[in-house]
Amino acid sequence: MRNQKMEVGEPMAGNINRRHLKAAVFVLILAGIALAKAQPIPGATFTPSGVKPWLQDAMSQLAKLPDGTNSVKIVSKRIALSYIDPARATQLLALHGFTIGKVEAPIDRSSLPVVVALAGSANVNTVPKAEEQFPQTETDPVNELVIFHDENDPSQLSSVISALQKHVDLPARQIIIEAMVLEISSTALKEMGVKWSRADSAKISGNFINSKMSGLSIGTLAYPSASEALNLTTKGIFHDLNVQIKALVREGEAEILSRPSVLALDNRMAYMSVAEDIPIARSNYSKNDYQSTSFSKEKAGITLALRPRIDAKGEEVSMQVNAEVTARVPDGDLEVRNKDGMILASAPTISRREVRTYTRVANNTPFIIGGLIAKDKQSTEDKVPLLGDLPLVGGLFRSKKLTTVKREVIIVLTPFVLPEEQVIGKNMPMDDDAFDSMDNQLFRDAYRIRAEDTFDLNYLYENKQLQRMKVLAERIVAGNVTLSNQYPYSSFYGKSVPGESILCYRQIYEVLKRRELESNLDMDKVIFFEKDENIQSGHRVQFLSKYIRSNAPEVLTEKGGKKAIALTYSLQRFSDDAKSIFSEPTPEVQLIDCENEVQWGKKLWELNRPSGNGQEKFTVLLRSKRDLERLKYAVLIKKTVEMNTEKLVLSLSQFTRGRLLLMPRVKAQDIELVDGDVARAFFYSEMYYQALQLEMEKDIAAFRRVIEEKDHLKEMVNPSTRP
Repeated sequence: MRNQKMEVGEPMAGNINRRHLKAAVFVLILAGIALAKAQPIPGATFTPSGVKPWLQDAMSQLAKLPDGTNSVKIVSKRIALSYIDPARATQLLALHGFTIGKVEAPIDRSSLPVVVALAGSANVNTVPKAEEQFPQTETDPVNELVIFHDENDPSQLSSVISALQKHVDLPARQIIIEAMVLEISSTALKEMGVKWSRADSAKISGNFINSKMSGLSIGTLAYPSASEALNLTTKGIFHDLNVQIKALVREGEAEILSRPSVLALDNRMAYMSVAEDIPIARSNYSKNDYQSTSFSKEKAGITLALRPRIDAKGEEVSMQVNAEVTARVPDGDLEVRNKDGMILASAPTISRREVRTYTRVANNTPFIIGGLIAKDKQSTEDKVPLLGDLPLVGGLFRSKKLTTVKREVIIVLTPFVLPEEQVIGKNMPMDDDAFDSMDNQLFRDAYRIRAEDTFDLNYLYENKQLQRMKVLAERIVAGNVTLSNQYPYSSFYGKSVPGESILCYRQIYEVLKRRELESNLDMDKVIFFEKDENIQSGHRVQFLSKYIRSNAPEVLTEKGGKKAIALTYSLQRFSDDAKSIFSEPTPEVQLIDCENEVQWGKKLWELNRPSGNGQEKFTVLLRSKRDLERLKYAVLIKKTVEMNTEKLVLSLSQFTRGRLLLMPRVKAQDIELVDGDVARAFFYSEMYYQALQLEMEKDIAAFRRVIEEKDHLKEMVNPSTRP
């Protein structure tokens, strides 16, 4: 998203827009009520309303915004819509009381905020054919709104974005429709219908269904004409139907012709086709007896066109269904012959069976949409070679058998409404190596995250006090959306969890460890930078294994020795001093006393604590061969984060089961550098739990500090200018 500033020619002094101020105060009062109703945590200090004092005080202060005088400065912000069309979005925003502008009209600053829908590009369709002239190339985004607002009144922009996210730009629900097309003998189908119609009425609750439900007639379930229809109380019957179908398939009385499934959006068309094209040859003869042959195609198979509609509760699905089953009729080809008996042309006979219907069924419930009957006649001739072809007496040496095969095809559909929350559902395949993409020649390896790769974090998500702080952050950002990307608000806003990146580092480590990817990384090719005393602010390359052999060879053993090598990196990401910036890749190297694993753990924790002025530093501590293996994994963790980007893999809401994780591929000849990011991964992968606790304490303290110092109120009245 881009900011485009438009300065108004003449500044206009005045108070903050009172209408938006009242709206913001009203929202914040509601937030206070919501916080007050939250359950208190035993043992914690709360006000009588059940909210901690500093949170209660913050809500009170939000309701007392001071007046201010700022000049009106009109700026614009482009907002990309995720789901809805810009025209419909502006219609809904107008109903919410926002001013909708026109592209050709100037902005009225007294009506801010003003929302304008950008016209779509005309050149975003399929690329034309090569011989046609290409249209002008346009690469600007589509489906966007432009919001004009006063930069000095952040509530204007925030109110529009809040309305978009909560009421306007919402996704449609998703549904999986599973189809099963069976070919079954008429005898077996009749038997199945009898068993189904005689289902034990004791399994059905209520008394309306017993007198209004018909039996299975040629695979079709009749719909009762009364107001009461099939509902959730019939689930037992449909379960019995599924069991009966499976039994028929197992006994060879039925054959599953196809079992396609499709993921569709609510009230959108879905199409499934499992078919083949049958070529048909056609011969043409000209006046000079020249023969030419052409081909056409006839499709035969199964096609399903569906349009589902989910009810408000997600419990029932209404569907328009168009099902068609076509097949080539055996021995039914039409042949055209000349006077000499030569076949000039032939065409297959195609049987076509089609069902079009409207239906309504409970979620997760199989139902039959129709039974399709087909009768195929097969002619079989048996004869004695040569003798059977003799005239007059040939009939004595041949026999002809005409067989009529009666087949019935039934179509069973099962809708599965997917939950709106990101949970494992019907749409998620099983955890299996088949869904990984490994050992490719030209494409990167990708690993599908399994259930065992993610941690159970209900103790975080269900913590009442943490949820209250997240609610407070949501209310603050609703008044000034620019705070959503600023620390510490960003640690609590939306789906963020304080310290979540540390947990993700550990989860990545577990994935890499299970894949044993460190085996290709050669420790003799691992380097670090060492200070060069001969060059000011300079460094030289040092191979780690060589340094270990010279200074602490016991590190290369399984047991280790009484000394450990510490590589400490001080991060200079916020420094404006050139000397400090260029010194970050060069670690402080120490040889320290470390007699056992217990001391190693204590030393690692101490060496990774921030310095007195709060500067971050991370240390790689090597005492035994085990630590060298962990260092290999730390190098791979850094590569994994870089390949997938921090936004995708260091967020718990993104590192979820089913997602593909790009995996690093290391060659034996690759040179790998140990730096501050590798040291961070080394520490987080080992002491993730302790580091998480420390990080969460830091984030909560920072959030509490800005609340108690009223920093959020200052931002709402006089927002700082940001790039």
